[in-house]
Amino acid sequence: MKYALLIDSENAQPRMDGIFQELSMYGDTPIRMLIGDFTKPQVNPWLEVCKKHAITCVQTMNFTNGKNSLDISLVIEGMKILYEKDFIDGIIIVASDSDYTPLAREWRNAGKDVIGIGRKNSTESYRASCNSFIYVENIYGNKEEDKASDSLTPTNKLEGVINSVLNDNNGKVLLSIVVSAIKKAYSDFDVRNYGYQKAIDFFKGEFNHVELVKEDQRTYSLQYVQGVKPEAKEEKKEAPKKNEKATKEEKPKKNNTGKKKPKLEAKTKNTIVSAFKSRKLNEIRLDDFEGIIAKKKINYQKLGFDSFRDLLALVPQLVVENDLVSLKKKPNPTNKPKKSIKEQANEELVTPEVEVISDESIDF
Repeated sequence: MKYALLIDSENAQPRMDGIFQELSMYGDTPIRMLIGDFTKPQVNPWLEVCKKHAITCVQTMNFTNGKNSLDISLVIEGMKILYEKDFIDGIIIVASDSDYTPLAREWRNAGKDVIGIGRKNSTESYRASCNSFIYVENIYGNKEEDKASDSLTPTNKLEGVINSVLNDNNGKVLLSIVVSAIKKAYSDFDVRNYGYQKAIDFFKGEFNHVELVKEDQRTYSLQYVQGVKPEAKEEKKEAPKKNEKATKEEKPKKNNTGKKKPKLEAKTKNTIVSAFKSRKLNEIRLDDFEGIIAKKKINYQKLGFDSFRDLLALVPQLVVENDLVSLKKKPNPTNKPKKSIKEQANEELVTPEVEVISDESIDF
């Protein structure tokens, strides 16, 4: 993954060693920009940081007293990169300012990845607009009193996500998939928020109804502890009446709400496929694609679907795997089934009659 890194010099501290170490787990940052007014002495400490990490300094000034043009300059640079640099897969915003929420949403609507890095007092809307939000307190340690403890997601809410993922995977799933699902529900999720350094220690210490299974040296799975798996509700089937004859035709299947399975019109299917192709990407995150389709005024709930994934299941041109949407690959023409002898006989061409012309009929 290749990211564009944009830093607000007035909204972040002049230190980047820990941040770059953290970002090394996500991918490369070929574009690095620091936006600021370098005529101000308080911005000078950033100059040494920029030299050390090869960060480009972008000068901006406040042309009117009381107006901060720095935010606007950062948003403009972010939008230029979005539409001019096709090789960039996502953006990283180092700031705690909620003014960057529209920028983050625009990148996500374009199917790009958004990572925010800021303080714990960042607004909930800004954190939610990012795919992932990393607290600087977790990177450098929180030397000040934590005033944002109320913003910590309760573990009982996380437990609901864990149970949902396990139930969808027969009670056992890779730990990485569970963590990914939690981060999609709560973008600021980080085990360090709860005092742990590793995910395996977090799940061992906070949840008694699940246990970790070591698959290999670096891979763990999560499963229910034996005997505590939530019981699935079984539908009671009425016994057939004595005089009632069984019919061969089955009734239409119903979903969990008791309603008939919803259908999708061909026009809606074409709109969804066209929206995917217009992005010119091989894969799009499921939640990002949901936002793209929502802009087309297609609401899966109004159409009667339980989830956006259920809606896409009726679009034959698309496939969803590991929360990524992609075009279904066309079958290889070389693997076509062989035709029967009768079909081959029907396709045989009749040999055309050839008129034989003698030499005498040719006028030399």
